[in-house]
This record gives sequence, C-alpha cells and structure tokens, in this order.
Amino acid sequence: MNEFEWLRQMRELNQPVAPRNDLWARIDAELDETKPGEAAAVTPIRPAHRHPQVWAVAASIAALIVLACGVVWHTQPVSQPGSAIALKTVNENTAWKPSDPRLAGAAVELDAARMELQQAIQQAPDSPALQRLLQRTDAQRTMLRELEKHAG
Repeated sequence: MNEFEWLRQMRELNQPVAPRNDLWARIDAELDETKPGEAAAVTPIRPAHRHPQVWAVAASIAALIVLACGVVWHTQPVSQPGSAIALKTVNENTAWKPSDPRLAGAAVELDAARMELQQAIQQAPDSPALQRLLQRTDAQRTMLRELEKHAG
C-alpha cells in the first residue's frame, strides 16, 4: 500500500454511519408512557455483559503492586545499631594520605565528606539515608585505597 491508497481509504471512512440501535425510538416510547404529572422512573443503563478481562487486568495490577512492594522491601538495607556504626567509624578514622597527588585530592574530599556525615549522624542517629551515604563514602574510600595499591 502506498500513501495514496491510505488517503483514499481515510476519505472513505469520512462517510456517515448509522447506529446499530435507534435510541430515540426507545426514549420517545418511554416519554409517551409516562403521564405529564408523573415523574419518570429512572432505570440505570447497565452494560450488556461484563468483560471477563476486567478481572484479569485487576489481578495483574494487584500482582504488580505486590511485586513492587516486595522488591522495595527486599532492597531496604538493614539498619545497624548506633554502637556498630561508632566502632566502624573509629576503625576507619585513621589518617591516610596516598602518595599520588591525584589520589590525595580525592582522599581529602572523601575525608571531609565522611566527617560531615558523622556529624550529621550524631544529630540524627536513626537516619537510614545518612547511614547509606556513610557506607557509600566508605566504599569509595576503600576503592581509592585499592587504586593506590594497583598504581604502585
């Protein structure tokens, strides 16, 4: 098919279409049955049949929500007690200065960030976000030490 055939088919779709059921005849019949002084009884319009796919869609959405909650719950880090963090920080507070000046600059930045995080943890010891940041900073510091070992 080329573009001209598509355009021709689209023009054919622009024709008026008669509805399958003539609703106006039923509405007129209902209005004629009621007397002018009476209030017309309102009958709710119900769908002809329920789609069996509605339950499948609802079940799949519920399953996705349960799966997402499980993933979030599973990825939450286990919080360490404050004393364990304090012991870990004492062990890693040792001064370290790499011999490579490029690594030394990164080490100074990581040490400063670590000190700021420790001060923030003292103010809010139960904050899991601060604990995660401190763990990431320690991991970066460990990677920096490994880089120094490999750089020789």
